[in-house]
Amino acid sequence: MGCCKTCMEDRISGLPDELLCHILSFLYTKEAAKTSILSHRWKNVLASVSSFDFCVQSPNMVSDRCAGFVDRVLALGGSSYIHRLRLECANIEDYFSRIDAWICTAISRKVVELDLCLLSYSCQSSFELPRSLFMCDTLEVLRLRVKSNLITKPPTSNCFPSLKFMHVTLYRPFYDSTLYRTFYDSTRNLFSCCPVLEDLIIDGFVHHKPAFLFNVFAPKLKRLEINLYVILDRKSNHPNGWNLEDKFWKNAESLSKAKIALRVPPTGYPGDIYLWQLLHYADQLSKLLAGINKVTYLSFSAPISEGPDVIHRYRLPKFHNLNHLKLHFQTCCAWKSLTKWLDVSPKLEHLVFKKNIQWCWKHAEGYLVAHKWRPPESVPVCLLSSIKTICIQGFYWRPYEMEVAKYLLKHGEVLTKVTIFYTNDLGVAEEMRLRQELSKFPRGSKTCQVELLELKS
Repeated sequence: MGCCKTCMEDRISGLPDELLCHILSFLYTKEAAKTSILSHRWKNVLASVSSFDFCVQSPNMVSDRCAGFVDRVLALGGSSYIHRLRLECANIEDYFSRIDAWICTAISRKVVELDLCLLSYSCQSSFELPRSLFMCDTLEVLRLRVKSNLITKPPTSNCFPSLKFMHVTLYRPFYDSTLYRTFYDSTRNLFSCCPVLEDLIIDGFVHHKPAFLFNVFAPKLKRLEINLYVILDRKSNHPNGWNLEDKFWKNAESLSKAKIALRVPPTGYPGDIYLWQLLHYADQLSKLLAGINKVTYLSFSAPISEGPDVIHRYRLPKFHNLNHLKLHFQTCCAWKSLTKWLDVSPKLEHLVFKKNIQWCWKHAEGYLVAHKWRPPESVPVCLLSSIKTICIQGFYWRPYEMEVAKYLLKHGEVLTKVTIFYTNDLGVAEEMRLRQELSKFPRGSKTCQVELLELKS
């Protein structure tokens, strides 16, 4: 009987209100509201919750009830403090006035974290963020995912006075050039005045036309992540594209960590893309890297910069502070860019490069060309004096890969460890032969250890 009594005991209700509020904050607000039927105490606890998570889908009777539920819950708290509000809403054109009111309510209740996912399936819909959002002095975290004609009109001063973290997702826009331009021009205003921003993430899709201009003012930015799919058009001769203004990055002296990934959808050989598009994007990448060249950590992936007609014209700035570099190679030409990166990183200590070849570029005559490793004329300074660890991911024991490993081991005079993650598609005897061959490569550092680890599928 004692055991049954223990099992039936309501220990949760004995917890302090503050802890119960914290537990409820991890639930969707609709689920948290169901606890109010347990007792009057639980109803009071719900009224004290400061984190809300609402989802309003396409317009129907159920969705209308959901919208009414959002109204009631936000009204229940009166003027009490809101720490976090997450709002996901589809077909936003049916709820414009309510969405505006919900955001303004959160701002008036001193919201700290705001997460907005506002989706529309109509190319004619537009939504303007309330001006009070830009001037909210308590907002520290903003996540914004919008698929509609977003309109932003931030003030020229006192904008985002406390915002430290911003994550903006650019959904694939509608196939209308006018809407493209309106959406992109409006979205870029979000980055134009962020005086205390420390973390910025931009991801999603950008189209080759019209120009999508970045104009970032974030003098206290510490960490940057850009992860974009670039939609290229083989049929277009449009000269515009993803653009960075000449002074797009202002006073980024405090930036220490950056992750840059610009991808193209895997729809065939990149060589089919017009050369002007490749050169354009390579030029924009050069501008971007020049604006962040004071970082100490950089992760970089951009197959559109690895083409045979682009790589020799692709300019890299000097990275005098770079300590940790991670490269993701996706084309057969990528080995040529490795030496370029080593040349511009004189203080590099840790190098990681992942090889996942998805494309082979077409030669001018139309034949597939294997772009092999060619050692540079002079050994990069970082190999001779600073690189301590190297990690190679995606090693297939191919001859040119063996040549790369041989070169790095020979000239890495201060190397302490080289880790190679290899793919085992060879027979046992052949793998053992290649292992022995690699172990006999000359080493510039007597203390360097080589570790071979098989990549498991």
